[in-house]
Amino acid sequence: MTKITSAALFFLAAGILTSVSVLSAYQILFAIPLAYYTFLALKEKSFKLPTSGWFLLAFTAVALLSLVTNFELLSKPSKNFGRIKYFLFGVLGIFVFRVWLQEATDKTKTFLINTFFVSIVVAGVYASYEYMTGEDNRAKGLTDTMRYGYGSAMILLTLLSAILKRFVSLRTAIPVFIIGFAGMYLTYTRGALLGFLCGIPFVLYFYRAKLGLTLGGLAVLGVLGLGAVYLFGSGEHDSRFLTNKNNASDVIRRSQWKAAFIATQERPILGYGLSNFHSQLKRIKTQYDLGAKEYDDAHSHNLFLEISSGTGLVGLFLFLGWLITWAWESFKTGGLTRALVVPFGVAFVVSSQFEVTFDANNASMIFFLYAFSVSKLELKGS
Repeated sequence: MTKITSAALFFLAAGILTSVSVLSAYQILFAIPLAYYTFLALKEKSFKLPTSGWFLLAFTAVALLSLVTNFELLSKPSKNFGRIKYFLFGVLGIFVFRVWLQEATDKTKTFLINTFFVSIVVAGVYASYEYMTGEDNRAKGLTDTMRYGYGSAMILLTLLSAILKRFVSLRTAIPVFIIGFAGMYLTYTRGALLGFLCGIPFVLYFYRAKLGLTLGGLAVLGVLGLGAVYLFGSGEHDSRFLTNKNNASDVIRRSQWKAAFIATQERPILGYGLSNFHSQLKRIKTQYDLGAKEYDDAHSHNLFLEISSGTGLVGLFLFLGWLITWAWESFKTGGLTRALVVPFGVAFVVSSQFEVTFDANNASMIFFLYAFSVSKLELKGS
């Protein structure tokens, strides 16, 4: 099973930033050890989870229940039910990594890290080349603008922490970081860059506390400056980072937020079904006379509103419970785990205010990091 897990992780490392198709091989292979070790845990009566794991498992059950109770509203049930797998990969993946972390060789782990580095470089070079040679004023990357931009912003913070903590080879990792950052920046994805900037002070604080506080203060001033431009600026700039609140993209985004909030009010207990908010979007915009009515087939552009409109306040409570307890479990352990996970989590929370970050690539990455970090914590404490 260790070899199958390693093979699955190879496709995960290779596909997160480059290909949904490659990533599907990870999902297929990882399901094998997932089922095997979960069965063993149940058979041996060792089905033990951290507090965050129980929250995630409960959220998974509520998400499933939300789909069952709203089945008649699902236009593509297989797609909605299929999203449950990401949460299962997170919570049941803990059983897999408890074994894999002890049995996999250092050579295998190094190979997987280098594979991920190659994927960052390939994705960054492609995005940069596309930006310089294409007609669009934004790089799309190999996996499309949003999922690449947001995913890169989160994972680059983890990479920067690994560099500062000397966890990886500086000769290799620094060029990888620079290329990855260039690709992420050229997507001009504002929410991703904001999440990255908000995570930087935490990266630096866990490296050198005084440095983190000093540069963190400067980062706060920078964010406040951009916020002032956004709220009160004229918007007459070529740069997307200097646009004001009246730009067309954000008018649509605010309309999506309002519609998702209304959907939560309409069905506050279990919502309209996981990832099924879009089925009510056109009706809500028409019924409540919201703006951007032509934009009627998309998510809410906010992960937490998407969760609440899909799984209700019950689902949102459990989801927040998972996120908060994972953050606390990572923070209290200190050391490398805290330095790698907390900045990632900050970027995840901030970025998720502007985009639903649970696409196939980023959901796979997020729940891998969760299962991996929690298992690493348990090994450290044993």
